[in-house]
Amino acid sequence: MDTTGNTLSAAVSEDGRLLSEIYLDTGKKHSQTLMLAVDGALRAAGLKPGDMDAFAVAAGPGPFTGIRIGTAACAAMAHGAGKPVIAVNTLDALVENAGTGNDTVCAVMDARRGEVYTLAKRGGALVVGECAVPLITLLTELLPEGPAAFVGDAAERFQNKILEYRPDSLFLPQQFSLQRASSVCAVAARLYGQGALLRYDELEPHYLRESQAERLKKR
Repeated sequence: MDTTGNTLSAAVSEDGRLLSEIYLDTGKKHSQTLMLAVDGALRAAGLKPGDMDAFAVAAGPGPFTGIRIGTAACAAMAHGAGKPVIAVNTLDALVENAGTGNDTVCAVMDARRGEVYTLAKRGGALVVGECAVPLITLLTELLPEGPAAFVGDAAERFQNKILEYRPDSLFLPQQFSLQRASSVCAVAARLYGQGALLRYDELEPHYLRESQAERLKKR
């Protein structure tokens, strides 16, 4: 499941094959729609929670509330079914969904305050490690030269700014550029094969930086 953006989705896969996916971009609160999407994806695949080998969730980075909703729901379902969980990095899943071969793919998510959460790969190799930085810093200092495909909600929001500094940039259709549970499944399948399994009570949100409440408390 993925609740790390304005969109929400839940999917079921088996041996690398996508069985079902429910994708919502309705503007409704994730707390109202997540379990409906999960139930719909399971029903469409003809399966029940107990049939799962593992539960996977996009654990962040992203909006704090969205991450908490997704990780809490994932942990609860895994606990109830007695199955392990897999924490998937949202940026990794975005790059996975883009699938542009040997081109540079740069995931950018709006982190507010002029910054983006970002990670970039070329041909599967990391070229920009996960970080929260000003968009201009990413475009002018961190990304290697040459065309790059940008994915994530910030790619759409800041497309003009990206083109100003990187006129050879590529932008993909929404189904390839926004968070999808199907790409979470793809990354989770790889992690499952590597044994990257957690107990339900070991799953933690991946915030990447402090919340506004934590910053205000320190101040």
